[in-house]
Amino acid sequence: MATNGHVKPQNHPRRKAHETHEIPDTGWRGELPSMKGGTYEKDYMHKPPYEWKSEGELFRPKYYLQCWCGHVAFEFHGDPLDAKHCHCCQCQRLHGAPFQWAVIFPKTSVRMVRNEGNALHFFSTEDQTAEHSVPCKVSCNVCRSPIFDEGRNTVLAYPSSFRFKDNRIPLDFQPTAHIFYGQRVMDVPDGVPKWSGHKGESKLMQEIEEKEGTLPKYKGKPYTYTKGEKEAQGPDT
Repeated sequence: MATNGHVKPQNHPRRKAHETHEIPDTGWRGELPSMKGGTYEKDYMHKPPYEWKSEGELFRPKYYLQCWCGHVAFEFHGDPLDAKHCHCCQCQRLHGAPFQWAVIFPKTSVRMVRNEGNALHFFSTEDQTAEHSVPCKVSCNVCRSPIFDEGRNTVLAYPSSFRFKDNRIPLDFQPTAHIFYGQRVMDVPDGVPKWSGHKGESKLMQEIEEKEGTLPKYKGKPYTYTKGEKEAQGPDT
């Protein structure tokens, strides 16, 4: 059943595949790039998740992502392994938003198809430098659109930058969890499991708590306008 537009994770037809994290063969035959983290990887721009050749043409694009201005674009093979909302303080600050929405793909399921004017930009959250030091944030240096996080094994891409047919978000892009919900700045009563830390590695939390500093102030209940607020908004309120 749907809850506020979301399909509950337990009713997801491919939930089992998400849990087992099946990695498709997309034709990459080398070691997984940057899996040790840091800056050691040489010629990383010609390895996943950037420009690379698929042996046997096993890489079959299913999804397309580009930054706002179009200088940078990527294509994705298959469906994401999982999707989540992250409420950690770092995601809040780096995205300028209450939480981050991301879908998780294996690095070898991602390939760059455009980098016009060498617009690709990296930022290392660990080293706090503008270089390719994994894990790192990847964005466009022209329009500043965030594109994805490159981790040691996976890419966490931002669905808002994907170009979906008819603008309809696929089921596999809908989140199966809220993580680091204990650091949230707003409650999200959507029926999706809330974890205090990482999914499956921390405790489950209530969606709504009487806690100072979180929004919405009505705590999921219908808000009753005061007389002054009604008068300020006019007779049609």
